[in-house]
Amino acid sequence: MTYTSFEFFILFFGGTYLLYSIFPKKAKWCVLLVGSLAFYTVAAGGHIEFLLLSALSVWAVGMIIDKLNDAFAKKKKLVPREEKKALKQKYKNYKLTALTIGVLCNIGFLLVLKYANFFVGTASSLFKVNLPELSIIQPLGISFYSLQAISYITDVYRGRYKACKNPLRITLYLSFMLTVVEGPIARFDQLGTQLNQGNDFKFKNLVYGAQLVAWGLFKKIVIADRAAELVNNVFDDISQHSGAIIFIAILFYTLQLYCDFSGIMDVMSGLGEMMGIELPVNFSRPFFAKSINEFWTRWHITLGGWLRDYIFYPISLSKPFMKLTKTARQKFNPYYANLIPTAVALFFVWFANGMWHGAAWKYIVYGLYYYVLMMLGLFVEPLSARVCKGLKINRKSKGFALFQMIRTFAIVNIGMLIFRANDLKSVFFAIKAMLLNPNLQSLRVGNKNGLGLDIRDYIVLLVGVVLIFVVGILQEKGIRIRQLIDTLPFVIKFVIFMIAALMIIILGAYGEHYGVADLLYANF
Repeated sequence: MTYTSFEFFILFFGGTYLLYSIFPKKAKWCVLLVGSLAFYTVAAGGHIEFLLLSALSVWAVGMIIDKLNDAFAKKKKLVPREEKKALKQKYKNYKLTALTIGVLCNIGFLLVLKYANFFVGTASSLFKVNLPELSIIQPLGISFYSLQAISYITDVYRGRYKACKNPLRITLYLSFMLTVVEGPIARFDQLGTQLNQGNDFKFKNLVYGAQLVAWGLFKKIVIADRAAELVNNVFDDISQHSGAIIFIAILFYTLQLYCDFSGIMDVMSGLGEMMGIELPVNFSRPFFAKSINEFWTRWHITLGGWLRDYIFYPISLSKPFMKLTKTARQKFNPYYANLIPTAVALFFVWFANGMWHGAAWKYIVYGLYYYVLMMLGLFVEPLSARVCKGLKINRKSKGFALFQMIRTFAIVNIGMLIFRANDLKSVFFAIKAMLLNPNLQSLRVGNKNGLGLDIRDYIVLLVGVVLIFVVGILQEKGIRIRQLIDTLPFVIKFVIFMIAALMIIILGAYGEHYGVADLLYANF
């Protein structure tokens, strides 16, 4: 079952939304909990035990940290002033131990259930042995709810908020049906408090949410699932295709992945808005980015924020890295003195980014690909600035901004090749084919070329891309399209809604001519 299925919309979300709207405010969170657990149990094939263990572990750790805080607050009043510092450090060590156990517990679940066979396969290759793979079922959404679990206990440790006393409310936070499969990765103070407070029904929320759902379904069903036909036909046997076809397939995959992931995020945000629940923004028009760094502040925003707050900052503020920063300041100019420690900390961030996406070396290479390019850009920035100044290139001009966007788009597409290819060997083959065997004559429209799309499909995709681009430009200019639609006369709004619904129904890529398109990020 997927987020685009009738079962989800009618049975699980529909039933939950109906009961959520009519139940009293104090009981609304119970409706969300029952609906979310029912959905997760069915979608995960009954394998719910590890999600519950994760919820129980972070609830217990949070309560322990809170009790240690209370115990310290009482004891510090009873000891002399000169002993308070030692007492504070003692209780800080206790809390750090509890936090470490909680983090290791959840990382342990993730490593064993998602990466065990990757480690087994790597060991077999390195030591030339034939180790048997383990029979393990990866729990649905473990990459997402594990990060939420770690963020919760870390924030309790940092004192951002007190621990939640009710383990069922923690379970709801981790299992919420709109975030558990593909995110966004929400913090407890972003999502947990909203889930627990309950919201009254508002017609405006229903209308605005439905608009966002329709937009997301258009991106997912009409564009992403249609592009998937060509992408799968090429990458399933990439050695049979020319460089030109592979180049087109990479562009189509970039389109597919963006419309699939951001489309589902729009659907989930729209459904949340119907309930009065605001989910964190996960995409912000990434293809308008002028650099790799900016791209990753616009793409999968909640993952980037998590990696920054729970990996980059702890590493960069640790004692060894503070010493490294001090040493760098003694030996280098201010720019490189700050950049070198940052580069070291960012290595762990990008390694984790790649590792998070999947249990294969190609994902690690994918993360480090962006790391290397980002570091090269930062290290040569002073030289680039001097070159542009010498050539009298205005780096603030619209022309230079367009060049930056095209450059970033090209870099991202190479990254998409690494991300989508079946293995690293296929990546090298694809690059070689594009450089040495482009064969432009292979670019033919129609089913006869084995790519699975006909002229009508290409027209729909072209119109869809243009529409997304226009909407993106308007949003970049600060125009709020849904608010603008709300100001229109009722008849015009009704026509717009009907056109949107008919486009999804008529142009959706489903039926006998199309394959079944799963949610891409549900696999990560």
